[in-house]
Amino acid sequence: MTILNSQFDVISHDPHKNALAGLMTVLAVKNAPGPYDSLPASGTPVPGAIPSGTIVVMDTDGKAIVADGAVVTAPAMLFITVDGDQDYDGAFVHKLTCIQGGGEFRLDTNNFVTDTYTPGEFLTCANGTDAGKFRKAVAGEQIYGMVNQDGQDTVNNTLDIIVPQGISPAAV
Repeated sequence: MTILNSQFDVISHDPHKNALAGLMTVLAVKNAPGPYDSLPASGTPVPGAIPSGTIVVMDTDGKAIVADGAVVTAPAMLFITVDGDQDYDGAFVHKLTCIQGGGEFRLDTNNFVTDTYTPGEFLTCANGTDAGKFRKAVAGEQIYGMVNQDGQDTVNNTLDIIVPQGISPAAV
């Protein structure tokens, strides 16, 4: 069982029985911090830098990199880590378990840039030190999600997000 370092919860998934298409996939981490196929000499897993709830994309080698709004070219397929490489099993093998649409999914996460959010706002991924986190989208940016009906919970510091199906579109 995975012990999650952050507050992250997949709330729902496409409930239609003919569209159970939420794809769980495992991606190796690009430039993992420790040996990829074996443990360090001490036998202790080396934690990585990707927590659960982080937005990642696949690079041209098929490996996961943290999505950076300044670098990712729209349209791109996003993945949300369910099990990052900071956690015990992820740190052991430096692979991420991710969910990618096929059906929309909804999540509560604390992996967003500090701001005030209201239901219906489009979200993209941040850049720089906040890379891999959700933030408000501006005109022309790729849409990675939308603030869902429950919006922002300022008491628990979570954001209710709905993530779109398949490849995310560029904003208009």
